[in-house]
Amino acid sequence: MEVRVVRFSRPLLIRVCDYKNDYMYQTIYGFMLPESTDLTDPIDTMRMEQYMGYLAGLHFWSSGLATKDGFLTMKDGRWVDENGEAHTKQDEWMTAMEIKCLLKLGLTYDVVTVDVNEDELNSIFNEERLVVNEEFYYDIQRYLEEEAPGTKEAPLWDDELPF
Repeated sequence: MEVRVVRFSRPLLIRVCDYKNDYMYQTIYGFMLPESTDLTDPIDTMRMEQYMGYLAGLHFWSSGLATKDGFLTMKDGRWVDENGEAHTKQDEWMTAMEIKCLLKLGLTYDVVTVDVNEDELNSIFNEERLVVNEEFYYDIQRYLEEEAPGTKEAPLWDDELPF
């Protein structure tokens, strides 16, 4: 089965639940795009990037950095601003925080179409269709490097011409 996957440039660590006096975390490497997503549509692209920003915000909150910097806390699963206001829907403040988190992390992405055996789906993606399999993440990296060989290396010539 072919699926489109958003692969992050780096893994995110997100707190998923409390356990006794500690927390449990999940490493997230990207997510599966819904079949209906049309990346030529600016609205779909914006929604995908907002979701990335949301996950980046959860990473900051989970690490304690967002609370330490005073720009984001969480209460009952809602983002809370520095004035204590809970944000339940996508608004201007949430968009600004998502962008801030993406920029602080330097998080970028690739969208890749991959063929996945249906038996492997549960080992690659969690219930929310987030990529949780490290091996799959690095398989996609190798695939991307094979598709664009040499893009990470400097050119063999160095004549300082602007073209």
